[in-house]
Amino acid sequence: MSIEESKKTADEDLRVVNSGIEGGHTRTTPRWFSKPAPDLAKPFGSFHWPLEMTALLIAVIASLLFACVIDAGTLTINLAFAFNVNLAVALIIIVSGLIMVVPKAIRKPKEVFSPNSTISIVVLLLVALYFLSGAINLGPLKGIDLGTFAYTISALDFNLLGCALLVGVLLWLAFRKSMLSMLALVVLFLWWGFSIQGLNFGIFSEILSSQAGASLLRTMVPPSWNYFNSVIQPMLLTIQTAIVATVLGIIGALPLSVLAARNTTPHPVIYTIVRFFVNTIRAIPALVLALIFITFVGLGPVPGALGLGLHTISSLTKLFAESIESVKPQPMEALSAAGANGIKRFRWGVFPQVFPLLVSSSIYYWESNTRDSTVVAFVGGGGIGFLLNQNLSLLNYSNVSVILVTLVVTVAALDRISDFIRAQVL
Repeated sequence: MSIEESKKTADEDLRVVNSGIEGGHTRTTPRWFSKPAPDLAKPFGSFHWPLEMTALLIAVIASLLFACVIDAGTLTINLAFAFNVNLAVALIIIVSGLIMVVPKAIRKPKEVFSPNSTISIVVLLLVALYFLSGAINLGPLKGIDLGTFAYTISALDFNLLGCALLVGVLLWLAFRKSMLSMLALVVLFLWWGFSIQGLNFGIFSEILSSQAGASLLRTMVPPSWNYFNSVIQPMLLTIQTAIVATVLGIIGALPLSVLAARNTTPHPVIYTIVRFFVNTIRAIPALVLALIFITFVGLGPVPGALGLGLHTISSLTKLFAESIESVKPQPMEALSAAGANGIKRFRWGVFPQVFPLLVSSSIYYWESNTRDSTVVAFVGGGGIGFLLNQNLSLLNYSNVSVILVTLVVTVAALDRISDFIRAQVL
């Protein structure tokens, strides 16, 4: 075959491929739901009528079901679910490992036996065996017993079930770049959020015309300024608690954030474990953590500082890790090319870029902890929060106003101080 014939054959093959792509032969979804590709003039793509009208119809039906305009009824049932949590967790870990390993083994069988893959498989198996040993006797290994989960569905609301299914369809259409489905999801989400029982426009008029509320405000004025002598020491203790919690948070979050960032973690398994630990702690309110620490160290300001510090560690770890993941990779690549090890790459390639963000986040959490330590002190840890709770219980609202004024002035002063420090760093 000559060069001209080969070129002609290649051009024909390319034309066939392009026509196939344009004609929708390679698509995995029907053309009805396939939105045209966006261009620079229309970044969200053109208005695809079949897709958008489908989304509009589904959104209208979901709205009618949610507002109970269409009453689909309720079915009374007694459907009970029960399973061992240890077995379920072990099964989830094993299935997750298979999902991670099997596709890689099919594509590149040799990578399954690489050091990273081997470590991942071994760690996942050990963790699965640990949870499995909490339900089954595996000899000397004994994991934590998570108990048996039990849940009973007494009634099936078809309106709620229909809304859930239609929202799932809207989500799928949103992934197909449907603008109306995205808008409908936002509207339905806000509608659901504001559907709190008793929340309506009349509540604002009730607030303005409430006699009980006006009477309460009158009891707070004028403040009992003689009480200020009793507020100074608890306020200083509150600031001390915030300082201890913030320092503990920074010390704990710095190493954990390196392990929880994708571009600096030594191994994906370590990344997953640290992220899971951080998300678990962050989901528990600081007040509950302080109550738990009371069992270990007793009443006083220490459990409040420890509980708030542990919560700060989890929150700052997330913020620090996201800052580390946003750094530019070029300095790290240059240091790697020069032969620098991991510590030197982090010290000279990552830390200079994230230092201003770390300082800004730490200062913000110092301000936040000053406010949160007021609530944490409700558990008996001293500080101005304990004093505030005491006066609220005794209905001494003139003293409460003094405490609130002190809090406002303190927070405002801390804001000015932190703003000055942030300006020097940034």
